[in-house]
Amino acid sequence: MESLNSLIICVIRDQDAAKLMDVLRDKNFSFTKLASTGGFLREGNTTFLVGVVEARKEELISLVKKVCGRREEIVESTMPVNEPIGPYVPQAVKVTRGGGVLFEVPIDRYERF
Repeated sequence: MESLNSLIICVIRDQDAAKLMDVLRDKNFSFTKLASTGGFLREGNTTFLVGVVEARKEELISLVKKVCGRREEIVESTMPVNEPIGPYVPQAVKVTRGGGVLFEVPIDRYERF
């Protein structure tokens, strides 16, 4: 068994967690998923802990960016037609979703028992 070199800590939106879990399993990465809260994303988030060997580190980082990266989506929003009070008309609004924070921590010691 190859020795792990880094611990990758990924804090992502809750909405991206299930897809990231599927991708990590498909690519044979071992991980621990934690429910988390905090100020990084200012909404519900999930933290993944992934131990990785040097040879697969860039593959892992690329997968996380692909699955959890920022993206623009169109959502329905109701906005008033006349200010300050008026009828509300559904409108398509472009919003940015996704994104996360990734940390790499070197591993000095790793034991599995």
